[in-house]
Amino acid sequence: MSNEKVLALAPNLTRCAPRSVRSPLGPYGAIAARALDKCRAEIAGCAGPYHYNCPLDRAFFNFTKIDAAEFKTFVATGANDQEVADWAANKSRVRDARLILLWNLRFRFHPINLILEFDDWLHVRRNGRKARDRAERQI
Repeated sequence: MSNEKVLALAPNLTRCAPRSVRSPLGPYGAIAARALDKCRAEIAGCAGPYHYNCPLDRAFFNFTKIDAAEFKTFVATGANDQEVADWAANKSRVRDARLILLWNLRFRFHPINLILEFDDWLHVRRNGRKARDRAERQI
């Protein structure tokens, strides 16, 4: 299902974390970019402990009324961030910029972000240590 474009764009989430919940993607200032990273990684087979279409991703999909499977199918074409942002903006049933802004603010300043960012930090530290240990064993 993956193609070369997706493989090139997909972050290896076995070694790094997806973008922050607060990273913007088009008009969406929260969740969308992180969901995109996890979707690409899942398509490429390098999602690690992260799961696409988790409850956090579904908050974005429920708000926009975008189907997660349809989103994944579009991402699998190898679309870049701007193309995905444009596609999501066109597919979204929410057109009121004020509602989008309020939704963004709700998630950008939610305390759960602190837990997610701490978990991502731990993930990167733990996997960096594992990579160093493997390199030392090979020497």
